[in-house]
Parts: sequence; structure tokens; C-alpha cells
Amino acid sequence: MNKVRILGIGAIISGILIGYFFTRTDVHLLSGMLIGVGVGWVITGRFLSHGKKQKSRVRAD
Repeated sequence: MNKVRILGIGAIISGILIGYFFTRTDVHLLSGMLIGVGVGWVITGRFLSHGKKQKSRVRAD
């Protein structure tokens, strides 16, 4: 398990705890954002999704 997935699990747990202990609407928005980002980090395991294609090592002459 890499560091990003561990950070994602921490974001999910903190988002759930923030949503549970506070009653303000603004805090619930932050809680939802933390949970959403945490789920994305747990699934992908990286911060940014790079759309770069991997270059082939075989040369076309």
C-alpha cells in the first residue's frame, strides 16, 4: 500500500469524523470534499492522473 492510499484512507476517516461532530453546513461541504478526494486517492493510488502515453522503446526506421 503506497503513501497516497494511506493518505486517502486518512482523508475518508477525517471527513466522516468532521461530518459527524459538526452541524454547520459549511463544514459538511468540507466533509464531502474530503471523502470524495479520499475515495479517489484510494482507488487510483496517485495524486494526478497523467494522460501521457508511454513511449515505445522500439524505433521505427
